[in-house]
Amino acid sequence: MIKAVIIEDEDFAVNRLRMLLEESADDVEIIAMLDSVQDAVRWLSVHEVDLIFLDINLSDGNAFKIFEQVDITTPVIFTTAYHEYALRAFEQYSIDYLLKPISREKLGQALVKYRTLRQVPKTLDEDHFRQLFEEFMPRKSRKKLMVTLGNKMKVLGIRDIAYFISDSKVTYVHTFDNKRYPVDASLRQLESELPEYDFFRVNRQFLIGRAVITELHYISPIRVKVLLSLPSKEEILVAREKVGQFKKWLTE
Repeated sequence: MIKAVIIEDEDFAVNRLRMLLEESADDVEIIAMLDSVQDAVRWLSVHEVDLIFLDINLSDGNAFKIFEQVDITTPVIFTTAYHEYALRAFEQYSIDYLLKPISREKLGQALVKYRTLRQVPKTLDEDHFRQLFEEFMPRKSRKKLMVTLGNKMKVLGIRDIAYFISDSKVTYVHTFDNKRYPVDASLRQLESELPEYDFFRVNRQFLIGRAVITELHYISPIRVKVLLSLPSKEEILVAREKVGQFKKWLTE
């Protein structure tokens, strides 16, 4: 049996999820139902569970506060009415992000992902397990990016973006008008969200747009330096293991 916990503060949503699980997932046993960040932190600190169904807006705050207080490596299926949290959700061990009202079909697909991952040998280390999770993450073609400017929000279109850089554990987006903004997402998440045709992760520090690339300088057969149409203080070298893939991407 799959031992699961539901963390949700709306009675209707709890009852609907339980009904769907009872009707179509007889291998899932709900062993606890919690409705707040505080209760979830307390319960998850002392109990083990196979699967978490987690709403984002709980009675006493945002569910992401749970991850700040408890080290959770249990697979999570997020259930929410708000799509804007999707990118942040996949920073956790999320295997799916279900928008309310949850349909039987979408729930079934999420459980198929979970059951498949459950067959993975437990000897895998965390990096390999995370890689498997990423293979199941839905790849989207994000068309816009929201950045914060003090107490204001600015929307950037994909065509405005030249490249992203990770600097001192902070991700920044550089635009074609030579401005730089912090982004609340890792390069890994952005890479999975942005159109594959337009952006390429050349190394751990840079995710660059096709349109900003002007020249390639071959330092050696396996070392390539990328020159951009915008000034960059950092030298951009393509990771050795990505040179072939990068050259192929440029010619697509």
